Amino acid sequence: MTKLNSSEAKSDFAARVGLTKGRISQLITNGLPVRPDGQIDVAEGLAWIEANLDPVRRNKGGAASVNPARSGTTLADAKRLHEIVKVQRAKLAYEKEQGLLIETAVATRTVFARARAERDAHMAWVQRSAPLLAAELGADPRTTFASLDRMMREHLEHLADMPLGSFDGGD
Repeated sequence: MTKLNSSEAKSDFAARVGLTKGRISQLITNGLPVRPDGQIDVAEGLAWIEANLDPVRRNKGGAASVNPARSGTTLADAKRLHEIVKVQRAKLAYEKEQGLLIETAVATRTVFARARAERDAHMAWVQRSAPLLAAELGADPRTTFASLDRMMREHLEHLADMPLGSFDGGD
């Protein structure tokens, strides 16, 4: 548990309550109590914020998820949210450009295409290998093929039942 100092500078108090220093200055204009030396009495400040600031807006930067249907939403709130969304989109575009992001649909199609190709390659291996194995062992080619085919299908079913999390790619 953090110790409550009797007073803090604006920036320290801002960090404590999850707001910016600029937002604290706005709140001071709106009545947040400040001592004559410019420090904020922590107990009084926390009580004032609890009584006067909407809990939904008590997060970093003071930006709340703006719901236009809710009364009290201002044009400034909408503009701030618009700017936040623009920054987030620009960040995503940059990360995609750098090759750090890929589209989910593309990744899904690629993974399924690869899995299908591997399944087909395994089944083709059974068809190629069964006659060679039967000749080497002196066994019936049809029985050898049927056994290998059944075992390969069981193996592929086992792989298909494995959760994707088990393929984390960690080295």
